Amino acid sequence: MPLENYKIRETMINPIILILSVLFDRVYGELPEKIHPVVWIGNIIYFFEKLFKSSYSKNKIKDFVFGILITLLVIIIVFAVVYVIEMLIDNLGNILNDNNISKSIKYILYSFLLSTTIGYKSLLSFSKKPIDYLKNNDLENARTAVQCIVSRDASKLDKEHILSASIESASENITDSIIAPLFYATLFGLPGAFIYRAVNTMDAMMGYRNEKYEYYGKFAARLDDLLNFIPSRIAGLLLIISAPLYGGSIKRALHGFLKEGHKTPSPNSGYTMATLSHGLNMTLEKIGYYKLGTGKINIDKAYNSLKAIDVVIVMFLIIYLIIYYSLK
Repeated sequence: MPLENYKIRETMINPIILILSVLFDRVYGELPEKIHPVVWIGNIIYFFEKLFKSSYSKNKIKDFVFGILITLLVIIIVFAVVYVIEMLIDNLGNILNDNNISKSIKYILYSFLLSTTIGYKSLLSFSKKPIDYLKNNDLENARTAVQCIVSRDASKLDKEHILSASIESASENITDSIIAPLFYATLFGLPGAFIYRAVNTMDAMMGYRNEKYEYYGKFAARLDDLLNFIPSRIAGLLLIISAPLYGGSIKRALHGFLKEGHKTPSPNSGYTMATLSHGLNMTLEKIGYYKLGTGKINIDKAYNSLKAIDVVIVMFLIIYLIIYYSLK
């Protein structure tokens, strides 16, 4: 195919792009806030929140309609901008008038932009800090570090519950931060990954059960649940089949997935948490909300949980690589 006719994405995104995007994020991490696309998406959401203000549940129907309107407007804007960017990348050969370097630059640009929708390095970094502090018997700093990644009050958590909170956050975010954006990229390219990230960001900003957001953020929260339904179960299944590679048991992981995946308030996050807790034979507990697994949690198992993130990503990429080339 002549390079001037080459499209960076046809029906399925090339696995090389996924691999490069993961490597970009793993090596360089998050962009500065001023130029990070997800921060821009957050600013768009905030703009519409000021334009279509919540009634703080005084008018439930109005709040719900405004929430739908904000969600749809954000999705439309994100889709339009990213679609234009994707088209520009596709036509880079004509813009540069040099087809010999066009394909390579397209791959690099596309992969770099896709990498901004995942949070691989930051997930590992934030999840590892509390564990590292506990390894050095620094309980207070461990509490402070874990408070950065969970909403519960960490000021009085003991060692086991700090480890649990850190692993819960890490295992839940295997889906949100990595598998889901990559999954939607495989189906819909750059627009798919960014629309997923936009919805996930709206859920993070508006998906609260409080007076302001109970109805105002309900649509965004339910849409996020819907978009995470398949990726969360893919992530859970990958944790099952790869269990021996991070020190776990396939049989126990499968038991956790089937028996306790539904036991969290979220319809999705429990599948990775329960699979990992049973796979590594440890207990994950958010006091007053859920308790998954039965084994004793410790620092070694916590580090194995972080190793599981690496293993799952590699497994996802390998499986997609096989599917992609088997369909070619």
